[in-house]
Amino acid sequence: MKITLDRLALKALIDADPEFEVELKASVLAEVGRRFFEKDAARIISAAQPELFAQVLKGIQEDSDLLGKIEKALNTSILRRSDDWYGRMKLSPELKAKVEEYVSEMKRRVELQITSQIENAYNEAIQKALAAKFEAEDIEERIQKRVARLVEQEIAHRADQKFKARMADLKAMMS
Repeated sequence: MKITLDRLALKALIDADPEFEVELKASVLAEVGRRFFEKDAARIISAAQPELFAQVLKGIQEDSDLLGKIEKALNTSILRRSDDWYGRMKLSPELKAKVEEYVSEMKRRVELQITSQIENAYNEAIQKALAAKFEAEDIEERIQKRVARLVEQEIAHRADQKFKARMADLKAMMS
């Protein structure tokens, strides 16, 4: 069985039981001594202070007890056993609140991401439609068509005025 602790979980365990910190330090020292100095452990430890020597020896002897203490501390801070006859386990209220907070934060992030994706797709569709419209009719071509239409209207208007003026002159001569 392997137990992995992050910095926050370890801090919570130490805050919950100050004696646990002393035991943890002794166990860490014991583990370092056992792993890295196994060959020369007797010589190195005997050269160190007698108090440190006693703590290292105690830590090596209580190595299995430390695992049990860590597991017990984790179980009491993370899980709560209900009083049901089948002994169902539940998350502690603190951990449940953190999980709910994390889930709502994830929901918010997903909603923002989806909204952003929809907005980007909408903007892209508008840009494509505008590009297609302007591509279909070049701006220069549109300006030329508009000028031509306005010139035709002006010519038609002036021709109509001249025609009406000529007709008025003819009517005046005939009368």
